[in-house]
Amino acid sequence: MAAFEFGNYPQSPAGGHGHAAARARPCGCSGPCRCGPHSGGGRVVSEPILAMKIYDSCRSKDCLAQPDLGPARCFDGRPIEPPDGARSVTIDDLRVERIIVMKKEPSPFRNGFWNLELQYVFCYTLKFFGSEGRKMGEVGATNSFNRRVSLFGSVARDVSLFTDLLGNNETLLGGGDPFLMVEAKAIPLTAEISRRRCGGRDDDGDRHRHRHVFVTLGLFSIVKLYRLVSLMVESRGFVIPPPCRNVMPPNPCDFFEELDFPMDAFAPPRRGDLAEGRSNNIPAASLIDEAMDDE
Repeated sequence: MAAFEFGNYPQSPAGGHGHAAARARPCGCSGPCRCGPHSGGGRVVSEPILAMKIYDSCRSKDCLAQPDLGPARCFDGRPIEPPDGARSVTIDDLRVERIIVMKKEPSPFRNGFWNLELQYVFCYTLKFFGSEGRKMGEVGATNSFNRRVSLFGSVARDVSLFTDLLGNNETLLGGGDPFLMVEAKAIPLTAEISRRRCGGRDDDGDRHRHRHVFVTLGLFSIVKLYRLVSLMVESRGFVIPPPCRNVMPPNPCDFFEELDFPMDAFAPPRRGDLAEGRSNNIPAASLIDEAMDDE
């Protein structure tokens, strides 16, 4: 939330009775200290801030395949049919277009918990290829995936939240409820053209031959419930959420399960960490250990 650095405040006058931290050299060097952007000593203080305090959070790593997504669809909802002669298909420009909050309500069974249902909407481009790798065209496509999760957000309050931060006299709706924040990153895994026939029949009694496209996507996501509160804080680095519980079970995908969780994408490294090559990414091995501990 709030970061504190040595040297942010002027040194106490000579002979004064400042805090001991004001006279300490933060870098541990002898002689004039020039280890950081500020020379001389400094002191650390606690500051009151208006913070978006995270009451609960979780992360999830899902491999989404045909049972989760269904066929790739046009933006009007119709399943995409590959062009005649298409032999293969690839995914390009994948992104999480939006996340829709389908439900956010207090749990009837667990005091202080909130039941959430989120819909992740993916958009991407399908590129079709014929024999010998000849490109036959491309089309925009979409899929969606629903996730349920339960997080602690404390009890609802009968208050109204007012701010003129946006330049208007605004009252934020739901001031007594926790706010929701979702971060998501999607990666393309595979795409294939189905060879199955549909069960319908035309007027001549022949079965329709409809081919569809099925994609497999990897989804990393972090869900947080937070409230606006006043705090006295000191920064101790980034928060790494625990795995999500009470969620739809993912389908096993060996390749996806071997990937690290990319925390650097959600919490970009600080300057010192980046300069020294440190990363907040969570190795896949530790994710497997956490899953075994949960069992």
